[in-house]
Amino acid sequence: MREALRRLYPVANDAHPGLLMQRGLMEHNEENKEAKTAHIRKICGITSTPFYHNAYQRWRTATADPLRFRQLELALESRLFIGLTGGGMLETGCAISHSYGMPYIPGSSVKGVVRAQVCGSPFAGQHPEVIAELFGAEADPTPEAPYPQGLSGLVTFHDAWWVPGSAEHPLVEEIVTTHHLEYYGTEGRTPATDFDSPVPNAQIAVQGNFLFVLEGPLAWLELAQRMLIAALSKRGIGAKTRTGYGLFDPAPQKPAGPVCAWVDETIARLAQQNNNAKPDDVLRSKGLAGEWAALTDPALKAEALEDIRSRWQAKGWWDEPPGKSAKQARAIYDG
Repeated sequence: MREALRRLYPVANDAHPGLLMQRGLMEHNEENKEAKTAHIRKICGITSTPFYHNAYQRWRTATADPLRFRQLELALESRLFIGLTGGGMLETGCAISHSYGMPYIPGSSVKGVVRAQVCGSPFAGQHPEVIAELFGAEADPTPEAPYPQGLSGLVTFHDAWWVPGSAEHPLVEEIVTTHHLEYYGTEGRTPATDFDSPVPNAQIAVQGNFLFVLEGPLAWLELAQRMLIAALSKRGIGAKTRTGYGLFDPAPQKPAGPVCAWVDETIARLAQQNNNAKPDDVLRSKGLAGEWAALTDPALKAEALEDIRSRWQAKGWWDEPPGKSAKQARAIYDG
């Protein structure tokens, strides 16, 4: 850790997990393995914030058009190592969103895994033109080359966002044990024997679900989706896939809207106060928006807004509020 930061960390209310990985270890001491393990355990105790919840909901909303995007929520069958070498002194790391502090899977990694899986299948040999159209092709100036100037892929593989609430903590402590340290450290010059002492090494992995988003022409999205599911469920993504890490369940989860008990309780109370008004009328009313605006707990306020917005979107109200009261309520939610 930089000297200028030492006095700031103990009084901080929270910290960016990526910053904690890169600059958060107070002192580096090869002999003090417990300090590194304790620091990793602290990082893995961080939960997602309302700030991230709101950003995730905005992304879901922005990519909700089924004529342009395809959303897939996939659950990890095991744990995921992604961005493993990006941890500096910790000798471990994770791909962490710079803006929001939560793990993500880079779109370039997603595309690379899908392309590698497809190119190793009989489909690639039978339909090379489909592979080029879907993933793009490099420029080839040789005579009679099919794409002398190169070709851009028709489908965009966006970064995959970690799904809030899919696990209590997005990051989890993992132990990787090196059984023959000197053998690997000398690139095989020192023989590996049964007398070597195993060395447990604390690592940071990811658990939970991810939201994958594909963008492109509607006719190509179905094919790209099938390829994505096959690659992630059979090949996996990230590091150590041969030992079972990074594999996803092939059955897509339906992205569920957040549920907040406060919203249900407030709707029931306001409905009773208004001569047993219909719940849908209360949901889109200015009265519920006023109750929400009066909340003083930032976490509850963010959770309630996600729930209300999800219910509005399910009924098609969010973009076109039905009636004067709903328009006034939407203005309150927008701040």
